[in-house]
Amino acid sequence: MAQALGGASLDPCVGRMLEFRVVRNPATPDVSRVADTLIPNPDLSSIPVARERFFDFDRDAIQTTSDPVTSFRGPWGIATDGGTTLAADYGRVSAAPRFGTREIWTLKGGGGWDHPIHIHFEEGQVLARNGSAANVPAWERGRKDVYRLRPAGTITITMQFRDWGGMFMEHCHNTVHEDNAMLLRWEIDDSGAPFLRPLPTPIPTPQGVTFEPPTDVLPTAL
Repeated sequence: MAQALGGASLDPCVGRMLEFRVVRNPATPDVSRVADTLIPNPDLSSIPVARERFFDFDRDAIQTTSDPVTSFRGPWGIATDGGTTLAADYGRVSAAPRFGTREIWTLKGGGGWDHPIHIHFEEGQVLARNGSAANVPAWERGRKDVYRLRPAGTITITMQFRDWGGMFMEHCHNTVHEDNAMLLRWEIDDSGAPFLRPLPTPIPTPQGVTFEPPTDVLPTAL
């Protein structure tokens, strides 16, 4: 550690590090405070629900593709809309909501774990926990992008897909789970040129990025 902090590590992958020391009794008192009134959630009630989707995060996943770059194998996976629990394949499109629409997604935990699920790009609002709005505590009623499922629990959220198209991820933030295939790809790609539907999969290499067609598009994705 001393070598790393001093910038003299023999490991070529370890550069100079910055150390933060948090101590008591600061020289200047911290007078920051949380405002009495926070910014309210956007009101999505007037926007029709275009689609409802269901994602089940569990173990005993299988792999249906064999791309050596995008396809992964591991005990953890995600079942989409009642389908098979699948291990991650970055080339597989599991959901493709349409630009500007609003959807409701239900996330369910399994495998005896408490899964914190991160949906990249778009913030959502929690509608219900375990099927009831009364189960949603005050601290979960703001805009969020990580949702704690709790063992065998469900959480229902709503999102409107605004601003940008592109390719995004949804995954468990338990490192041992996301590193062992509990991840899926979803995308927004129908707002007109230059978007393609589905988007080609980027394959990064030391020589640059190439693109290939998706390895799979789930039947309920589009």
